[in-house]
Amino acid sequence: MSNQNLPDGWKALPLSQLGSFSKGKGITKADLQHEGLPCIRYGEIYTLHHHSVKRFYSFINTDVARNSRKLKFNDLLFAGSGETLEEIGKAVGYRLKQEAFAGGDIVILSLKDQYRADYIAYYLNSYGRKQINKLGAGQSVVHIYARDLEKVFVILPPLHIQESIVEYLEQWDTAIEKTEALIAAKERQFGWLVTRLINRSGHKKKLLSDFISEVSMRNRGNEIDRVLSVTNRNGFVLPEDQFERRVASANVSNYKIVQQGQYAYNPSRINVGSIARLDDWDNGILSPMYTVFKLDQKMANSDYFLHWLSSSEAKQRIKKSAQGSVRETVSFGDLGAIPICLPELSVQQNIANTLNTAKEEIKLLKKLADQYRTQKRGLMQKLLSGEWHIKNKEAA
Repeated sequence: MSNQNLPDGWKALPLSQLGSFSKGKGITKADLQHEGLPCIRYGEIYTLHHHSVKRFYSFINTDVARNSRKLKFNDLLFAGSGETLEEIGKAVGYRLKQEAFAGGDIVILSLKDQYRADYIAYYLNSYGRKQINKLGAGQSVVHIYARDLEKVFVILPPLHIQESIVEYLEQWDTAIEKTEALIAAKERQFGWLVTRLINRSGHKKKLLSDFISEVSMRNRGNEIDRVLSVTNRNGFVLPEDQFERRVASANVSNYKIVQQGQYAYNPSRINVGSIARLDDWDNGILSPMYTVFKLDQKMANSDYFLHWLSSSEAKQRIKKSAQGSVRETVSFGDLGAIPICLPELSVQQNIANTLNTAKEEIKLLKKLADQYRTQKRGLMQKLLSGEWHIKNKEAA
């Protein structure tokens, strides 16, 4: 990596020149306890920490600590193994002065004073990912070693600029974390509302078969070529967006047609939430394995029913309806046998309006969080490359 296009005082250096490498030791799952000396396990690096360690999630006793690797302030920690290339080599800076220990499968880089661990973690988890991904070796479990990481280059400004960049980026992290916490609180509140307004509404229950009917229109004339899938996270999706390619038979004349406002599910996956209403397209076609159905709108409000589907009660009832020892399935008849609180249409509409408002608020917050993430990525690109300069506070 060349230093030619970098600002004055910036350098591109390999990690081998930034400090000395060592390795975490011990700390099995059986060693963990609810309190004691704090420790970090390799899996926590890519599941619980971002660019730096802010708090601890695991603890050990003094006997285990004697055989573990003690961390030092400003150590840089790498996940030494993982199941995917995205997990392997994830870096976090240890900037706490509290005594703590590192478990096995953690690679540690003890940095020289002129380098800041959380800055380097920011860099490696963004710019440096391509370099690290190339180093992963292994099949189902990927490993990375100090001898590999030594060759990874980092763009480094002077220490005071490293500190300023970290300060800027942490502001965005704080905004993202607060927004995510608010989303989680709103989603809990939404679940409570669904339970209170629908599942405990005090109204008489009806079977789903009283107001749902199966639809089995086939794409005989091949008039529709929009192939769709149903996922438990995003509802109806284009397979090419999900799998980066079109997943369908060459002949789609036997595929089922689904119209906007209708519902569909895979009988073998409905127990994990793969059921949805088509909202984003006028129509589409689904593999013959799917079941498509519609509501009798004289009895059931579609938004009310959709919110019920998201409730824990609906998911539990669907799961109990699953049959089969090898692959659990829910037939349309099984689905129809499930009861639901179904008040008059006007009451359903009022409940749906309340829940729609709460859902829209969550949707807007998620959009805001995505905007923060996009802005942060753009800011990182400018700051970590040196394209944008941060004024020295003393000179400002």
